[in-house]
Amino acid sequence: METQTVTGWMTKDNEEAFSGKVDTGLKSTAGSANFTKLGSEIAGCNSSYATYTVAKAEAAQGGKEQIAARNAARAELVSQLRVLLNNINAIANGDDVILASSGFPLRSTSRTPIGPLPTPEAPVMTQGPTSGTLRAAIGRISGASLYGARLALASAPDKYLETRQSTATRFDFDGLTPGEVYNVEMNAIGSAGATDFSDAGTIRVI
Repeated sequence: METQTVTGWMTKDNEEAFSGKVDTGLKSTAGSANFTKLGSEIAGCNSSYATYTVAKAEAAQGGKEQIAARNAARAELVSQLRVLLNNINAIANGDDVILASSGFPLRSTSRTPIGPLPTPEAPVMTQGPTSGTLRAAIGRISGASLYGARLALASAPDKYLETRQSTATRFDFDGLTPGEVYNVEMNAIGSAGATDFSDAGTIRVI
């Protein structure tokens, strides 16, 4: 499992949450024996953080110029923090203990692989918007990137008239014969391959 510091919070967090994470991270990184080589980067971030803290306090009183100054100070601080965090990640090389000593937010970049997907339930069949059309739909399956559907007459269920794939879980078929009964079977496709096709959903087209 590989872990690294994250950066999304630097642009998404509100001012108070952002300030708190920066303060904790800079103090922890400066106090960690793992990051003694980053003295100049830490000093630069501390200087920018001090500037930002003053601008934040002034912006709290209101005023477009003060808010603009705070935003500019934050942007400069974020730019320096990105460099610092990149260096922290490089030094730690995925070591959870070293990374945790920085005090900055972390995340794991490893994801549990998604195995074979479950076979979908038989699709729900409904009439389409016009005569000679039908609609087949299943619920979304976690881990699926594509879905397949195949259409056949109920009287000849192994002779498929049409086969489709889509990222959507709903398929519309048209050009069908009113009064005929049709079957639709669906499957899901993920990183481990395609599932078996579902049991057939059946409908008489009007």
